[in-house]
Amino acid sequence: METKIEIVIKEFALFQLEKEYNYYIDEYSEKYADIFYYTFFKKIEELEPYYLSHPECRFLKTKARKYRNIVWNNYLIVYKINKNLIEVLSLFHTKQNPTKLKPIRRIK
Repeated sequence: METKIEIVIKEFALFQLEKEYNYYIDEYSEKYADIFYYTFFKKIEELEPYYLSHPECRFLKTKARKYRNIVWNNYLIVYKINKNLIEVLSLFHTKQNPTKLKPIRRIK
């Protein structure tokens, strides 16, 4: 019997999502921002059965390959795989400096 993997979205990822959501409201439209917001959660829902199929995050390499990312438009959704838990750590726009991803390792 396969054990169910729990998915937890960390506060930092939700903060970044809110920041991007507000940006899209200001620059585009509320409808576009809503689509962005709900698509993020849809990507997270789709993660559970295929969490090992996404590539290792090349900016957070480890021997265990526990940091992975979902490529979504101009964003990376970075997550960490633990034994029975997947932690969504960050929503990262790819035009930012990738060294900004290094502190993600310290998110508890």
